[in-house]
Amino acid sequence: SPASQNSLSSGINAEYGGAAITSGLKKVSKDQMTHKNPSLRNTSLVREEDLNKNKKAPAPKPAAVAAKKPPKMELTGKKWNVEYQVDNNSMSIDGQVHQVVYAFKCEKSVLTINQKVNSVTLDGCKKMAIIVDDLIASLDVINCQSVKIQVNGTAPIVNIDKTDGCQVFVKKSTGIDTEFVTAKSSEVNVCLVEDSGEYTESSIAEQFVTKYKDGKFVTELYEVVG
Repeated sequence: SPASQNSLSSGINAEYGGAAITSGLKKVSKDQMTHKNPSLRNTSLVREEDLNKNKKAPAPKPAAVAAKKPPKMELTGKKWNVEYQVDNNSMSIDGQVHQVVYAFKCEKSVLTINQKVNSVTLDGCKKMAIIVDDLIASLDVINCQSVKIQVNGTAPIVNIDKTDGCQVFVKKSTGIDTEFVTAKSSEVNVCLVEDSGEYTESSIAEQFVTKYKDGKFVTELYEVVG
């Protein structure tokens, strides 16, 4: 009703200071209205790039957290599967010559393998230690970080691939017959252990140089002098 509208208008004017609200405004003529004068529509002082420059980039989506898988240590046929072990220093296997041991995604753990086994593989392990008596075939280290290996008896070959940080302890009486094959790895060291328990440590070369000699390319150890 007219009475209620007047009451609302009076309330607004009283709240914001009466005539002060409209005192600074200027009446717009018809030729200044964009809907009356289409030529003014393209003369805006506000540019589109100004409107967009203050827009915030969308926040990145949080990375999905991989589900933690339960630890496993079981014999399936001739294969020992040791998987997802964390902070477990009491693992022990009594192996047999026809068995293989496969350790996958283990961290901060120690695995002791008693008796002779066919082969041992460490895959994707971090800060893992393996103690093994004897191997018929090979010991393979793949995609690992900061691992330690102790061979108490014989190991014909040790393969180290895509690994950063690997320390191998072998007895001097038997370890000098072991072959070490490395690829795409760094910080690999071999320790020859004396009967007294003392050992000498040697690093595996990481850098090589290839030169053209006598009609073919030859790769040699790269030695830094000085």
